[in-house]
Amino acid sequence: MLIADVEPIAITWPLQEGISGSADVSDGERLDLYLIRLTTDSGICGWGEARLAQESHFLPITEMLGDMVIGADPLNRGILWDRLRHMVDAEALARRPSQYRHDLHAVLSAVDMALWDLTGKKLGVSVARLLGGVRSSRLDTYVSGLCMRSGEDLPGQARSIVEQGFRAIKMRLSGEPGEDLRAVAAVRRALGNQVVLITDAGGAYEDFDIVRKLGLELAKHDIYWLEDPFAAGRWDEYHQLAAALEPPLAGGKTIYGITRLYEPIRRQALHVVMPDPCLCGGITAAWLVGTLGQLHGVRMSVHSGDSPLALMAAANLSAALPYAERLELTERQAALAQVMMCEPPEYAQGFLIFSDGPGLGSDIRTDFLGAYARPVTEV
Repeated sequence: MLIADVEPIAITWPLQEGISGSADVSDGERLDLYLIRLTTDSGICGWGEARLAQESHFLPITEMLGDMVIGADPLNRGILWDRLRHMVDAEALARRPSQYRHDLHAVLSAVDMALWDLTGKKLGVSVARLLGGVRSSRLDTYVSGLCMRSGEDLPGQARSIVEQGFRAIKMRLSGEPGEDLRAVAAVRRALGNQVVLITDAGGAYEDFDIVRKLGLELAKHDIYWLEDPFAAGRWDEYHQLAAALEPPLAGGKTIYGITRLYEPIRRQALHVVMPDPCLCGGITAAWLVGTLGQLHGVRMSVHSGDSPLALMAAANLSAALPYAERLELTERQAALAQVMMCEPPEYAQGFLIFSDGPGLGSDIRTDFLGAYARPVTEV
């Protein structure tokens, strides 16, 4: 079995009014996804996804990395990933724009994800089993989508999520401490103490002392973790906060490359690291980050955003990892999965039921591709 084709596919899915999405995805009229399909000479397809910064990078980077994997055996995915990573690192040094470096790792991530999918399908086992085994078939989740917009009833939205059987919720903070604390207090009152509440600042804060005081107040509302209070990279301040605050600190979903993700782990700057398998370097990189985190007592919550395919990758990692934290779910992700995936994820009592199907666990529907695929923008 050899890889015969590497195909980049751009998807535009029109967003439905009133359906909320991930806190880190801005609202708009459409959701763009960037997929890579690897096809073997025996007709088996593997799927991966890239979290791109700029679409015009998609074709040239895919062509560059594709030349290295066409004709290769996907069962040699570890060797291929190492070669691809060295190529990406060398290219990143030669190309200074940060968006290009970002997208090099994003496309590497997609190719790696597709290699794992191919291998699992060829061998008839899930990616989780390739990673070492399925530790649990019921995976903890949280629902993301409570965003502080004018006039929205956050307590009412939170109660609605709980009524659907979910027991953990993430809300996005605004960066204004007084407003954020009032909103968190209102949601906590509405939920009581039996529901997990997570907060995500999205890097909105700048001042260390303000965040320290915010964290002390958030502790009074039993916050499960505080995500991205600052922009990624301010690890000295993260380290000081991690030592001073009761709510655990989480972050890392915007970081690419194992070395950069290892930095906050090594410096004890995060309690929960959040690699994105569509950006960090793929399933291989996320697995290595999780292993490094385990050695340092750092848990891992695999980021997926609004993408069902990314959720499938995250679910396989979480099913296999001993230190895995909750998976992110969104209303938008669930709606897209119904039209995009041949076998959409299933849920029960707030858990994702791990399917343990071959590869990532589901293929992408051909009718979805026919309806929503479009030419990749080259300029």
